Amino acid sequence: MHPTRQKLLDTGLALATEKGLRGLTVRELAAAAGVNLGTFVYHFGNRDAFIGELVELWYVPLFEDLKAVAARGAYPSALAAFEATMQALITLVGRQRGFVTHLLGDAMAGEAAAQRFLLALPERHPLLLLDLIRRAQAEGSLVAGHPLQLMIFIMGAVGLPLVIAGGSRQLDWLSAQSAPFLAQLDNPEAAMQRLAWALRGLGPQGDPL
Repeated sequence: MHPTRQKLLDTGLALATEKGLRGLTVRELAAAAGVNLGTFVYHFGNRDAFIGELVELWYVPLFEDLKAVAARGAYPSALAAFEATMQALITLVGRQRGFVTHLLGDAMAGEAAAQRFLLALPERHPLLLLDLIRRAQAEGSLVAGHPLQLMIFIMGAVGLPLVIAGGSRQLDWLSAQSAPFLAQLDNPEAAMQRLAWALRGLGPQGDPL
C-alpha cells in the first residue's frame, strides 16, 4: 500500500477511535495526516469510500484472528471451540470497545459506510459463531433451540455490556455511586465469567458442562 494512503488510514483510525466516524471530517483528517485535500481525493475519491475502507482495515484483522482461533484442531469438543472463540472475541472487543461503541452509534446516526458494514456483518463472525453453536448442539453439549436465539442470548449477556460501557467513556456521566456497577459492566474479565455462567446454564437441561 502507498505510504500516504496508509498514513491517512492510520490517522483516520486513531481519530475515529477517539470521536467516531461521524465526527471525522476530510479536512481534519488531511491536516492531522499532514497532506492536502487533493492528495486525499487522489487516494480515496470521497469521504464515504474512505470510511468504508477504514472500517474494513479495522475489522479484517480481528475477523482473521477469530477464524484462526475457531480453526485450531486441539479442542476436545465443538463447545470448547465455541468458548475459546467467544473468549477471543471478548478480548478483542475489550481492546477495541471504544471504536465498536462509536461504530454502532455512527450507524444509528445515519453514517452510510457504518450501516453498510453492519448490514454485511451477519455473514462474517456471527456466521462463524452460529456454525460453532450448531456443532455444539449436534454433539449434545448445548441445549436444543434455535441457534440464532442462543447466540443472541449469549452475546447480549456477555459482550453487550462491554459495548454499552465503551471503555467507560460512554457512561462517564454516571454518579460516583455507580462505580461498582460500571466496574463490572466495563470489565472483560467479568464478561469471561458471564460467558462461563451462560454456557453452564445452557448445557443439556441445565446440567453443568
